[in-house]
Amino acid sequence: MENNKPLISIITVVYNGEKFLEKTIQSVINQTYKNIEYIIIDGGSTDGTVDIIKKYEDQIDYWVSERDGGIYDAMNKGIDKANGVGLLFLNAGDYFVGEVLNSKISIPTFLSVKYKNRFGKLVDAKIKNYKYGIPNSHQGIIFENRGVKYNLLFKISSDYDYFLRLGYDDKLPILNSSGYVYYDNIGLSSMNYKRRDEEVLKIIKEHFTYKEVFIFYVKSKIKSFIKGLIT
Repeated sequence: MENNKPLISIITVVYNGEKFLEKTIQSVINQTYKNIEYIIIDGGSTDGTVDIIKKYEDQIDYWVSERDGGIYDAMNKGIDKANGVGLLFLNAGDYFVGEVLNSKISIPTFLSVKYKNRFGKLVDAKIKNYKYGIPNSHQGIIFENRGVKYNLLFKISSDYDYFLRLGYDDKLPILNSSGYVYYDNIGLSSMNYKRRDEEVLKIIKEHFTYKEVFIFYVKSKIKSFIKGLIT
């Protein structure tokens, strides 16, 4: 702790992300909130990713480049190394815009998130009902560091399972700050939405009632039908 500010461990996982990583790193090290532990887990990149990491390694608390079992395995490696009371997973391609972290921070908390929609317009991510999926992107959540790990049986939606196993809902406070997290939504879950929905449905079955299962199932089928028409 420094000046009663909680230590936040920011974990960036990356694989062959030389085009995106530097902007992510710069956005972290340029935060005026300095009680940050920065961890980068690289999956054994074969492009220029490691060179970028080495360029900033005096401002990175821990990094490793080695093969892993996928994004959630890499995130678990980050958790193993994290000393902070809070965890924030800001992957390559995601980045802070402006001052996101400040002295008003509490843990757990939501952060303001923006992303580009299918028309290329920058829009605000809205907090959604936690009974039908993770209410905010994981990049926009500071989690408590309680030693909970991501379930590797889920390949796309383990962040939702992780959120629920920590006992959270959609009523977490939102940190009031002048900046926001830019979420790169052209990722694994958006490209594999059918498998994502299958995993989310399984998670809902484990945590909620038949009502939530039915509602999500119907909504996902409608969304899948609409996507099929416009793609």
